[in-house]
Amino acid sequence: MLIVRIVVAALALAEVLAVLLSVLRSVVLPRAVPTRLARLTFLVVRVSLLARLRGRTDYETRDRVLALQAPLGLFAQLLVWALLIYLGFAALFWAVGDTSPGDPVARALELSGSSMLTLGFDTPNGVLSDFVAFSAAGVGLTLLALVITYLPSVYGAFSRREAVIAKLVVRVGSPPTGAALLERSWNLGRFDQLEEVWEGWEDWFIEVSESHTTFPQLVFFRSPHPRNHWVLSAECVLDGAALLMTACDVLRQSRSELCVEAGVGALLVMTEFLGVPDRLPEEDAEIALPQETFAAAIRQLGEEGVPLREDQDAAWREFRQIRARYEPLIAVLGRMTDAPRSDWSSWSASTARHNPPLFRLGKR
Repeated sequence: MLIVRIVVAALALAEVLAVLLSVLRSVVLPRAVPTRLARLTFLVVRVSLLARLRGRTDYETRDRVLALQAPLGLFAQLLVWALLIYLGFAALFWAVGDTSPGDPVARALELSGSSMLTLGFDTPNGVLSDFVAFSAAGVGLTLLALVITYLPSVYGAFSRREAVIAKLVVRVGSPPTGAALLERSWNLGRFDQLEEVWEGWEDWFIEVSESHTTFPQLVFFRSPHPRNHWVLSAECVLDGAALLMTACDVLRQSRSELCVEAGVGALLVMTEFLGVPDRLPEEDAEIALPQETFAAAIRQLGEEGVPLREDQDAAWREFRQIRARYEPLIAVLGRMTDAPRSDWSSWSASTARHNPPLFRLGKR
């Protein structure tokens, strides 16, 4: 019996330490380090919601149900952490052999809950039981403190992301497109001030690449307005910068180039972290966007008076080279998050959906 208790104590201690390591990697460590426990919990919630939506194609229903995906996944993650630590300490209380009368399993569960929540309604007997109780109380308080800081950090990053998206929609309309961004800026007399857009979105891409890999649930947080979405907005800004660089007859704006570089880098970091296979952009590759869509947008910009290059065939070739760098990444993220679409979007309901794998973790 003693050997059994020793084995149970060792396994319980290893389980508690593994869960605490998962908590530290998810909440405390300021870098993109994936954890299998958090990812498994989120995938269970995701698969359950997607199963509920099977056969439902209308966007309003899908958006309403999938809006619960990230909050439920976040809550489930916290619940699983607490439950596993609770059961681990219950196993430790059973293993150290508390001498109080009654069912030893029930007694161990009561002591674990009382100690973790620091309620104090149950008092352990024995030096080892006291030590386990103090440890459980310390872990419980630490977990509570981390949760108190974790949730504001996640929602603070979400709020900053959405503020920039809302500003873009005010400027461009919904759904936003790159062509509409240039046309609206021209009509408002702010075409020569587009540098402020590229600068702001360069910062946005950099912050999103960090926050959405440190807190990967943010990838699946949907905007407060059903027709807004961070993937669609990113596509709009990248297309707008690419159009300005290739089709417009204006002085070189280096900020637009930096914005594209920041955007491509952010998308690469996120898709790598989410385990997306074989998505390295290739220059001069074919793209899903039809040339007719590009040509129609150019004609519309010309009718509004936007200065354009004479050689639009060369403009298309250059635009295709730039868009080929980010279109595959945008497409997989758009489909994975069920983002709303514009006429320029390269994903659809028939596009294969990528789900983050459990065991093929990102390299970062």
